[in-house]
Amino acid sequence: MIKKIILLAAILLPFVLYYLSIYLIKKDTNKKFPILPLSLASLILLALVLIFFRFSDNDPSDGKYTPPQFKDGKIISPKTQ
Repeated sequence: MIKKIILLAAILLPFVLYYLSIYLIKKDTNKKFPILPLSLASLILLALVLIFFRFSDNDPSDGKYTPPQFKDGKIISPKTQ
């Protein structure tokens, strides 16, 4: 769940910071919305977050997966070895 929140934050953070800065400065907002620079900043943040998750994930994905099993009336949890 925290990964989804971080990904959403990486996408939305440039836009939120832009609106917050416009609100705090109280500038005239009749100018064009800088969609291209904000979108590029969002894509760069998204790429950085995805690279971070790729190298920080400690889930052993190269092991053997054993699915959950039902034995003696109990469910045995799945395992990766």
